[in-house]
Amino acid sequence: MKTTCALLLLLTLGLAAHAQEKAGDKITLKLRSGEEFEGTAKKVTEDGVRLDLGDGLELFVRWAFIRGDKHLALRKQAADYTSVASLTRLADFCHENALDDEQAYVLASALKLEPGNRALRERLAKLPKPAGLEVPDEPGKSPEPVPEPEPRPDQPKDPTPLPPPTRPTFKVYIEMVNEDAAAVTWLTEEFEKMRYTVGTKNDHEMHLKVTLDLTLKANPKFMGAELYAIYDGTLKYELFRKGEKKNFSASSYEAKGVRRDTKAEAISACRKEVLTSAFPDIHRALEKQR
Repeated sequence: MKTTCALLLLLTLGLAAHAQEKAGDKITLKLRSGEEFEGTAKKVTEDGVRLDLGDGLELFVRWAFIRGDKHLALRKQAADYTSVASLTRLADFCHENALDDEQAYVLASALKLEPGNRALRERLAKLPKPAGLEVPDEPGKSPEPVPEPEPRPDQPKDPTPLPPPTRPTFKVYIEMVNEDAAAVTWLTEEFEKMRYTVGTKNDHEMHLKVTLDLTLKANPKFMGAELYAIYDGTLKYELFRKGEKKNFSASSYEAKGVRRDTKAEAISACRKEVLTSAFPDIHRALEKQR
């Protein structure tokens, strides 16, 4: 009995350690071919894992060659949970590795972003439904009617019930200290997802001031071709009520060593990383003013 308990404890600890794999950790990368490579997970992307083997040697392995059942947590870190396309690629990875329950959870997350996506909904319907899975209702489909309780004789049913109270959102003016059209577009889309309106310098209720700096740190070339590019990014935001000079919320964020194959890919990834870090705090600060 003691031996069995010990084995179960070791297995549990092993699974917990495995689930915490992340970029920067020393890992043993297990391949479908049976080979194993030990090193540091230097970079994890949707394409694969870049492994630092030591002594200046690096190895890039695509997910198609990696055992998904052993490195699912690592693969999930590369997914963008605000992008249906990224979640679909993660679901494909789960399908290729026979991880049906995980595939169902990922597809349900994608449907929360696009409830009307028929292809995702049909794909999810073919999978076993794991415990606790929550699938958003399909747009336009009427939910099952809930019968209303019969009114008591002394409390007649109100024929004209009042609508539930609503709390209006704000109209936000986005000021970029350093011009960055891509950042303005990203912020505008995120605000609109949260049902906020983006205003102008003259017509707004809240003023968001953003200072975004993206710095190229390395971009080596060989025979005229880019080998890779590395960017650092910093973002500082301030929030003001219209006409006020004192901010009611401010913070700063940074992304270091964002590496991609080209300058265009690296600067885009670096921009998105700092914006994604900052936006939840910006949204929370605005919500507190409602």
